[in-house]
Amino acid sequence: MLRRLGPVALVAVLALAPAASAAKKKTMKLAPKGATTLVLDEGAGAALQSLGIAVAPLKPARAGEAGIAFPITAGKLNAKTYAGQIKHSGGLSLTRGSTRVDLRNFTINVDKAPDLTARVGNARVSILDLDLSDAKISAKGQMLTIAEVKATLTDDAAGALNAAFGTDAFKEGLELGTATVSGRAAKRH
Repeated sequence: MLRRLGPVALVAVLALAPAASAAKKKTMKLAPKGATTLVLDEGAGAALQSLGIAVAPLKPARAGEAGIAFPITAGKLNAKTYAGQIKHSGGLSLTRGSTRVDLRNFTINVDKAPDLTARVGNARVSILDLDLSDAKISAKGQMLTIAEVKATLTDDAAGALNAAFGTDAFKEGLELGTATVSGRAAKRH
């Protein structure tokens, strides 16, 4: 089953999520298998490089030909609308000289304003807005894939990165890349 959600359809699905969950309360739990892979936008990569900022995965995340993969540790989604949360381990390190910003343990929140949060120091911060308007969802057996999710920088994250690296180059809405979630539903007991 492969579907493409348009912006109107996505809003309708998310608006109906509470009613659907109240009626059936059917959830899909994701097993600690699979990963969310981020393909860095070429423009964002060039901008980081021009600023002298190196990006590296924090273990157990890993970089490969397909992008940077962040292992899924758990997830709980509405089985019909896919609204919910997906948690990850690992993260990203942004470094320039002696300045290092670590973004760890990402959580994807699929709700009326989808975003990705990260642990930064002792705080959890929304760092990316997620655009699901062109997302392609494929569910086959226990496998779930949500592809072509656009990831853009939030205003708070842009401000924090500008302050940390002494620049004004980071702006809200800066497209960082495209994400694909590939997970497996946990077996029910």
